[in-house]
Amino acid sequence: MQPFLLTIPTGDAHPIVADWYRPTLLDASAVAHVVVMCHGFKGHRRWGFIPAVATRLCAAGFGALAIDFSHNGRVPADAGTAHTIGPDAAAATGRYTSPKMFRANTIARELADLEAVIAWVRDPVRGGHALGIAEHAAIGVWGHSRGGAVATLATLDDPSIAALVTWSTSAHPDHYTERQKQVWREKGELVFTDYATGTRLAMGVALLDDLEENHDAYAVGTRAVELTTPHLIVHGEHDPTVPVAESYRFYDTPTIRADKKLLRLLTGHTYAYEEGLESEALKNALKATVDWFDTYLRPAPTV
Repeated sequence: MQPFLLTIPTGDAHPIVADWYRPTLLDASAVAHVVVMCHGFKGHRRWGFIPAVATRLCAAGFGALAIDFSHNGRVPADAGTAHTIGPDAAAATGRYTSPKMFRANTIARELADLEAVIAWVRDPVRGGHALGIAEHAAIGVWGHSRGGAVATLATLDDPSIAALVTWSTSAHPDHYTERQKQVWREKGELVFTDYATGTRLAMGVALLDDLEENHDAYAVGTRAVELTTPHLIVHGEHDPTVPVAESYRFYDTPTIRADKKLLRLLTGHTYAYEEGLESEALKNALKATVDWFDTYLRPAPTV
């Protein structure tokens, strides 16, 4: 299906760009269940399997809001803060339009972005009116990779989030070696090439400062014991980027509750998706995700 493009204002001149997938099973009634979707490091709202996840959620009756974090480098630096909504006729999300913004990105910024989106969705005058969302709608959050860490942090801060699903999320976003950090500080940036686009990218010292100053706060694997929100943890058994052991940190809590589940995908290529063809792992992950939100997000919260 064709999503609608919109921008959501933040606290400064850099808005969130997002795709809105309105539930296909609804009539003219308001949307009562919304899933906010967070991409990973170097990702974007239309990266890989994210549209497939959004489409599946939409077909199941959920509103899906797939966002681009404001500083992921794929949105214009002068995008403005005005709220607009309409068919996406020319969004070029597959390339970096602002490596400078990517360089300035931090975990704190992404967390603030997500909190701004959730507040906007809940506001009946803003997101509620623009997207046809019911007042007191149930909100769930989905995140992949680093987006899963940000989604978990937001949920820890906001227990009114009704359901959480993370895919291939590391137990801590600080996975850099001491040698990398030394070079990072000496040069004022950590440079690498995004092989998907050939773009030279760099992470500024602001990210390193953020990781070190908030090391304990960002330890999402350790802090998972604090979660009161039902949490589905999805991870590939042979994930080449984030070892499945990372997700066990979320799952191995003192008391395993029924509302915390780890789905291991027995495959060497996690969530493979190409030209509409879903791998068996992706099919299983999609089904588990929809079932989770159907179980824990579908019932509207008591108000």
